[in-house]
Amino acid sequence: MAKSDGLTELAILLKERENDIPKSITTGTVITPPPEVTIRLNDVVILNKENLIFSAHMLAGYKRDLHPIFNDENCGQTNVVSMHSHIVQTLNVDTEDAHTTTLDTIVEGDEVILMPTTDDQLYFVLDKAVRFE
Repeated sequence: MAKSDGLTELAILLKERENDIPKSITTGTVITPPPEVTIRLNDVVILNKENLIFSAHMLAGYKRDLHPIFNDENCGQTNVVSMHSHIVQTLNVDTEDAHTTTLDTIVEGDEVILMPTTDDQLYFVLDKAVRFE
């Protein structure tokens, strides 16, 4: 067995401890929209609902609680601008139902932003991708 120097031994140790290259965010194309969703990752890989985890805001009918910064209760405060002031009497905002419903979701042909897990078994569907051409 040939005797190796310290530098070679160090190089061997470093090589043995190399970590996998971290996965990067990518895009895919929707083939079938939810609920039976399929997304084309590339020419070979097609992901289905068992491989996908969606951000809730991407699904039709998703409701989100809105907490308005301004409402009619905090109106009437004076804002001084220049040499005169204005008082806001009402914002005319209906705050009874503080929910909004998302009406759209992804459809066939949409490009989506995907983030894989380290083992490539699951992909997080983060959002719809938009490109300016």
